[in-house]
Amino acid sequence: MLPDPERKLLRILINYPSPIHKSRMPDFKRLEMMTGRRRPDLLRGLQFLEDQGFIIWPDKSMTEGIQIIKTEELEKSPPKRNNIEYWTNY
Repeated sequence: MLPDPERKLLRILINYPSPIHKSRMPDFKRLEMMTGRRRPDLLRGLQFLEDQGFIIWPDKSMTEGIQIIKTEELEKSPPKRNNIEYWTNY
C-alpha cells in the first residue's frame, strides 16, 4: 500500500489527463499547487512511484513523459453480512 502523499500524487497523475487538459500531464508548478508539496518533495514522490513500478518517468526534468503503468490496487472491503442471523438465531 502506498503512503498517503504518494497515493495522492498517483491519483492526480491518473485523473488529470483529459480532453480539457489536452491529454497531457500537469507540469511541476501545477503539481505543486494541487498537492501542496514543493518540487524536491514531488521529485522524491515521483521517484518513489517509479521505483515501486507505478509509473515510467524517462525525462526527470519534466513531467510530460510520465506514463502510468498500473494504478494502486485498492483493498476490497469485506462483503456485507446480512442480518438474517439476528432473526433466525435468537
